[in-house]
Amino acid sequence: MITVEESIPTKSTVYRAAEDIFYIQFNDISFYIEDENQENFYHRILSKLFPDIKIEKIFPLGGKDNVLEHCDTCYDIKKQIYLVDRDFDDLLNRKIEKDNLFYLNRYSIENYLDDKESYIEYIIAENPKLNRVTVENDLNLNDILHNVLNVLNDLILLHFVVQGKCPTLKNVSLSYERFVDYKGGIFSLKQDQIDWYKDQIITELASIDKRLTLNAQLIRARRKMAVKSVSDMIDIYPGKYIIKMLKQVVENTFGISSRNFNSFCYRIAFNSNFENLHLLRDKIILHINE
Repeated sequence: MITVEESIPTKSTVYRAAEDIFYIQFNDISFYIEDENQENFYHRILSKLFPDIKIEKIFPLGGKDNVLEHCDTCYDIKKQIYLVDRDFDDLLNRKIEKDNLFYLNRYSIENYLDDKESYIEYIIAENPKLNRVTVENDLNLNDILHNVLNVLNDLILLHFVVQGKCPTLKNVSLSYERFVDYKGGIFSLKQDQIDWYKDQIITELASIDKRLTLNAQLIRARRKMAVKSVSDMIDIYPGKYIIKMLKQVVENTFGISSRNFNSFCYRIAFNSNFENLHLLRDKIILHINE
């Protein structure tokens, strides 16, 4: 059975690429992004970051490759701004330099949903009978994120190896639930699934070059990523994993009905100040005004 989101017709790449021709008259600046499911989410964030710039329409292009291709053919580098996820591009030396192309400073846009106050507001909005002080005390974001960090370390290292060396294998597109269990308010790894994943990687590495070993690749990955703290994790690890795990804890702890992930992110964004995006905002403003 397909999801509601999957049943919605998608726009073709050609349509998305040409859509700005109509809407350009309504925007002071046109922003182009990767994911078509995040148009409203990005609009909420960019409207907060650029309150003095008229942004009526965001243009999702359906993937990073499409964004980069469209950027190559843009006609106004001051009024057309392209935003892409950092992913692991910097660590894998895959970043591309263009004047009007801006990488997020964190793995993805979801990585910026780390403001505790926005979660408190969301919880109370979903259940107004809850006491605010009790919610503040029970929502120990730092403890939750430390648990997430400890559980995700090995899995994300494997994903990193796959992205760098195993092009035919899935990695971060795999659901975290496949590898992670949640019981009694604590996340833990499903070791049998991790072992299965390792076997897939070992087989793939051997098919590419029999000299490649998983252990050697993991050593290099650990050195490259150098994640030692929650702050490092929020910058480097996939935001969808982190926020989906936070979502699970919030819903379980406070008895809140489960929401669609995109809806959850939008509601968290509604009350976030996105101070951690101000550096990127300033770079874009500097570029526009040069």
